[in-house]
Amino acid sequence: MFIVPILEHLARRRLNSVGVRSRYAYTRGGRLHYYEALNPAAKGPPIVIFHGFGASATSFGRVIAALRPHSPRILAPDTPGHGFSPAPHQRLTLSDLYDGLDEVLQRELSEPAIVVGNSLGGAMAVRFADRNPDKIRGVVLSSPAGAPLPEAHFRELVDSFRPRGFVDASRLIARLYDQPPWFRAIVAPDLLRHFRQPHFRHLLETFSQEESLQPEELASIRAPTLILWGRGERLLPGQSLDFFRTHLPAQGRIEEPEGFGHCPNLDRPRQLARRIAEFAQST
Repeated sequence: MFIVPILEHLARRRLNSVGVRSRYAYTRGGRLHYYEALNPAAKGPPIVIFHGFGASATSFGRVIAALRPHSPRILAPDTPGHGFSPAPHQRLTLSDLYDGLDEVLQRELSEPAIVVGNSLGGAMAVRFADRNPDKIRGVVLSSPAGAPLPEAHFRELVDSFRPRGFVDASRLIARLYDQPPWFRAIVAPDLLRHFRQPHFRHLLETFSQEESLQPEELASIRAPTLILWGRGERLLPGQSLDFFRTHLPAQGRIEEPEGFGHCPNLDRPRQLARRIAEFAQST
């Protein structure tokens, strides 16, 4: 019996019960699920949230709930093959993930938004901001991936998402948090099953440094930009932060919060939401 899928369905039901709607959009790559939270009484820009590789928008559920008083509209899509968005085929590529997000947001975003991205979602947020400056009010990147790396570090990072057994899966879970969670042994079998799905295996095979962010993509962002790189980061190598520090535009800033790991939406959701809200108000 697998626990995480059950918890994810229960979390979606909980979000739906408090007014965060599950919606589906039909794209060229298939059906794509996204959460939409509306609060007409709130002032400020819309907020868009991009999740990381192998994760889902549901993992930001507590962040979405905490942000609702601060934004009139929050959108959090599941990329193809993630969360409640089915994989349209078993040979997904990174371009398929980005294109699905882009197609939905071209329809749904009618005004500039704060775009938030974690991990691979951070790289996609940079790419979206570079290609759609008219849709960007600000950018918040939480442990963004996508930086060019020495080949050995790149291969180690990709291979960490190919757990060979229980120990590897448990180690990967621990690397996502500021402190290794007590339940990692319970959900490790789920993680093994998760990344053995055909579309994830193919995605990992297609990962290449040719897909890495280019300095000009980051430098092109003219909107205020905030990078949150927690002191508990254990997944991405230090060269990743060096890349962003070197090429971040002058209006950008980097903060290194205590207690934030690779996925602060999981271990520090209220603190992450508070910082996003403060940033949105400042823009």
